[in-house]
Amino acid sequence: MEKLQPIAFTSKKAISSCSSYFFVLPHKSFVFEKLKTWSKPDCYVVDLQDGCPNELKEMARENIKQQATLLGELDRKILLRVNDFGNEAELKKDMELLSLGVFDGIMLPMINRVENIQTIDRWLQNMEEELSTGQTVFEIVPLIETVYSTVHINRITSSSNRITAIALGLFDLFADSNASMNQDNVNFISNLVMLAAKSAGLPFIDSPFTEIHDYAAFYADCEKTVDIGSDGKLILHPDHIDIVNNCFSISEKEKKSLTDKLNGYTGGCSINKSGEFIGPPVEKKIKRQLLKKVKKKRIPANSIRPRTFKYGLDLNTVYEGQALPCPYEISVDESWTTLWSSLVPMGNFIETSDVFSQHLGLPKKLLPFSAMLNLTLCMAVEPFSETCLLHLGLEEVVYEKPAHAGDTFRCYIFIEKLRNTSDGRRSVITSRHILLNQNSERILSFKRKTLFPKIDELEAKIRLSLPENSKLHETLATKDTTVLTDFIDCSNLSEHSINCHKISSNELLIHDASRHLGESENLLFTTLFRNTHPVHFNYLRYQKKDIIVCGGFVLAITLANALKDLKQVVDQRIISCSHINKIAPMDTISSVSYIHSRKLEDNLEVLTIKTLGIRNVDIANELNDCDWPLDLFAQEDLRPAKMEKLLREEMPELFHKVCIQILWKVWRPITK
Repeated sequence: MEKLQPIAFTSKKAISSCSSYFFVLPHKSFVFEKLKTWSKPDCYVVDLQDGCPNELKEMARENIKQQATLLGELDRKILLRVNDFGNEAELKKDMELLSLGVFDGIMLPMINRVENIQTIDRWLQNMEEELSTGQTVFEIVPLIETVYSTVHINRITSSSNRITAIALGLFDLFADSNASMNQDNVNFISNLVMLAAKSAGLPFIDSPFTEIHDYAAFYADCEKTVDIGSDGKLILHPDHIDIVNNCFSISEKEKKSLTDKLNGYTGGCSINKSGEFIGPPVEKKIKRQLLKKVKKKRIPANSIRPRTFKYGLDLNTVYEGQALPCPYEISVDESWTTLWSSLVPMGNFIETSDVFSQHLGLPKKLLPFSAMLNLTLCMAVEPFSETCLLHLGLEEVVYEKPAHAGDTFRCYIFIEKLRNTSDGRRSVITSRHILLNQNSERILSFKRKTLFPKIDELEAKIRLSLPENSKLHETLATKDTTVLTDFIDCSNLSEHSINCHKISSNELLIHDASRHLGESENLLFTTLFRNTHPVHFNYLRYQKKDIIVCGGFVLAITLANALKDLKQVVDQRIISCSHINKIAPMDTISSVSYIHSRKLEDNLEVLTIKTLGIRNVDIANELNDCDWPLDLFAQEDLRPAKMEKLLREEMPELFHKVCIQILWKVWRPITK
């Protein structure tokens, strides 16, 4: 081999710490000057194989010799992608360039024998002895892009101590195998090579992305790359360098959060201060994350700091007797009922039939109870519950006065009581939520208990709170309310079909209706009802598995399943309600009801019912012939821990499957 004058070696990071590998095309002379202006990858791969046409390889080598000083000043790892053993004459010429002293090793492509790596290992050993600097050990990164190298990946990873990473070249591999490069095949190969690399304790470097200017697809590909456990990615275009560097780095905030999770951990399995499980596997994963580079903050020369608006209850100014207005006022037309019925099937004539409603003395059908409840719930998110920790439940949900299409609504939250939890670490706020119409008449109201962070100087806030003397405040604070049955008259229903199932006290009813809320429906209804909490729709802030369905929608679906069997209902009232387990989009909700009592009032039958929402169990098919624990349907709400203990011991089929418990009443016309 021709001997070249070496350049002094510089101390650089080990290749194993690299995540971005950028291919440099040395036959293009202008590229070398551009390297100074482009973003810096962790490793440059000077490509004398596929990226360089055969007739230009000699010119490319001359360019490398001429630009050796520049390459040595890049302060990054530099690999030389040499030609393969199928073109051994060119390969030997490539290897001579290692004498320049700017390369830290080679990337070896198109491996068709394990002996290829062993031969390269011997050549590198000889070259190190010839250089006799004692300051370098050349490294090898095998590029897995042939059927042979894929099948013999485990032999390859153990064939030389010089191997510092395993890279994947999908395009040559699929050309070699003549297989379709579909997602299933790509995932299979990627996982196969990744696991082999990790088994050998080597970083796995994913294949390059070829749709250079499809940045949306490239971001998605990088996310997939990270998800499958890759440690880095090969890069074909300088615009991709920053994207890869960013994807394989963590922010200072993320680093602190990960470090905090390990604080105080001394081994074994436990729950940390944040309530998260931690054990040896979690510790190992966190430590691997902490090995990633920390993203460097870039401060523009001419910069400005933004501010964000804060929503939710201000705990510094809250006081008992405070009335918080919702920032929305909404006129509801017939389309709302049409949209709502696509989510929550309605079978009660009072919500679907003008004729039936007119028999009851109403001008036209009512806006659905569940829709009015959700409107009241959701309109309170922005001024009240975006800062809460947990909704503890609803009580006394009353449809106070008939509401019809064409009405305009606004919502208020009236703070009834402030208290700290027994451990003094958090606060519970009892609030009354009231929906008013355009005439300032109360339409629907409920009481809610919500868990918040601790309120400082709580006693002072309670003592100093003053009543607000205004007609609006009086309307909001009053507890003397009308009810829907005050406005209807069932005496004229004798000529109208009612179609009620006969129901008795102490019956357990499984409802065969089951429904789910899809991702697009969830987005549609959170938007329609002005639910602004990000956990319901922000897929950038939350992972897909962490998106949850608004509790009001879960309540509506659970009751709708039951109402199919309970119709015709002319009034309904929720006595108490609490959520047990979260519901995600695409979870399916089934319902089961226990009839606590049946009473008669004038021309109405009043049923008191305990209904449970069950997630992802077809109870009408799977549990219809089971004995259910009666304690599950107690009138008082069961605390989640008590309910789960009961289910674990007496009905494990539903352990962590109950999503909601509702104690409610319905009023039905007496069947003639």
